[in-house]
Amino acid sequence: MEAEPNKFAQFRASFVRRLIFIASACTTRNVIATVLLYGALPISRVGAVSNAWLELETAGPTRVYLVDSTGTAKTPQNGLAYHKGQEDHFIVPGRMTIELPSGHYRVHAERGPEHRPVTVEFNLRAGERRHVRLHPTRWIDMNARGWYSGDLHNHHNVDEIPTLLIAEDLNLTPTLVDWVWEDSQRSESPTTDAPIRSVDAHHVYSVLDKEVERLVEGPGAVDLLGLHSPIPFQGYRLYPPNTVFTEAAHGEGGYVDAEKIVWRDIPALVALGQIDFAGIVYNHFNRQGVELETDSWGMIPKWRTEFHTKAGMPLWAMEVYYHFLNCGFRLPVSAGSASGVKEAPLGYNRVYVHLKEPFSYAAWFRALKAGRSFATNGPFLFLIVAGLEPGATIKTRPGKKLRVRVEAKSLRALDRLEVIYRGRVIRSFQHHNRRGDLVGTFEFAPPTDGWLAARVFEKPSRTIRFSHTSPVYLDLATPTTAAEDAKFFLEWIDREMHFYQASAAFRRDADRVLMLDFFAKARPIYERMTR
Repeated sequence: MEAEPNKFAQFRASFVRRLIFIASACTTRNVIATVLLYGALPISRVGAVSNAWLELETAGPTRVYLVDSTGTAKTPQNGLAYHKGQEDHFIVPGRMTIELPSGHYRVHAERGPEHRPVTVEFNLRAGERRHVRLHPTRWIDMNARGWYSGDLHNHHNVDEIPTLLIAEDLNLTPTLVDWVWEDSQRSESPTTDAPIRSVDAHHVYSVLDKEVERLVEGPGAVDLLGLHSPIPFQGYRLYPPNTVFTEAAHGEGGYVDAEKIVWRDIPALVALGQIDFAGIVYNHFNRQGVELETDSWGMIPKWRTEFHTKAGMPLWAMEVYYHFLNCGFRLPVSAGSASGVKEAPLGYNRVYVHLKEPFSYAAWFRALKAGRSFATNGPFLFLIVAGLEPGATIKTRPGKKLRVRVEAKSLRALDRLEVIYRGRVIRSFQHHNRRGDLVGTFEFAPPTDGWLAARVFEKPSRTIRFSHTSPVYLDLATPTTAAEDAKFFLEWIDREMHFYQASAAFRRDADRVLMLDFFAKARPIYERMTR
């Protein structure tokens, strides 16, 4: 039985449905204000027999999950919703009324990791109109501390981004609308003279970014960010090498993110100076769990048994990262969720960057390139060495002690907080209070040149939540050997060269030669490190 069964009420409800649909693709304040004004009306059904009404109220765009007593997701017919695998949520723009069958329900609201989630359970009776207020409250204000968040791997439609940035309390994201998948262009870049767009003073996004993703026997995936003009794709899965695209991106002032540091061609790209950021917190980590399968996608083999477990999956990429740092490559950490194609909301995996100037798209990327960052899908992590933050270089001498302070903060229980020097744990802290905060201080005298970084893990659950800082670099004018680290990459490069030498997937012999030459150019760089 419909509530308010008169023609005016039916017209009014129809009108609101149209407004919600428009608001999902529009960020102008007048449209959103109109939706908020009429939002208390019944505007959406999710059941065949609808005889109760749930009125949701939020302080602004907010990500919401609604399930019934069986755990089945209930998603409104109108508005901005996301369905990928087990990730099933929708955005409440301020007010939304949903028509539901009577029964027991649980509604859960989140606004990114800086806000406390809100969960409410209730019973709906036939004919009832239930009002539920969902206001996740901020427990940490990273912008006030000078830290600004970004998700570098995003496949949402451009029109959705302004609303999602606000809903997720995310400051910045490139939008990989231009996407090469395997042998062909899966989607094209938009035609625009505004490649970088602001929602407001603290939320900005770009729209001409490109992902070249050629997996299995292909070289891997690179994300080209901050572009001002489209970069065309001419080739197929094995041709050309990714340097064709990375050099084009750098040529127009853009950046290259190795969205996973474990793809086939990464050691060659790093050695040739083509990678700006190292993907440590990447799209195999999501709210639902951890994707352990990697071999079938063309990633490097896992050389230890623990890397095949949920807890060991982050350590796999970290160990590769440490080898790069020991070889002297300065790579800041980065993060990306692949929301739009993966089971994660935008900003689930994010990188925080510390700014020393007012926030802007250009300033954020400059600070990320400088290494003032930590990547996370949960805890917040702060490292200070001798008064300096990640990205800094400390000139010191052998035997001089440096004061190290590391702090982790989370709403969930922390498992361990570790400080890493040249790839090995030198301090581990495991005593924490009920809030999940964990602080460690100590003095450390580095024996040679090197680097310090921090990482923290939350207590394991159905997924793995962790954080990793970019390094603080140590200059003692006493270089140490990187021979073993370089051998790791020489073996990697040789394995890939043998693979491509034997591959029958090249369309022309000249294409094979070009790919082999690409790896061959990088090999002497590592060879020199072994001497």
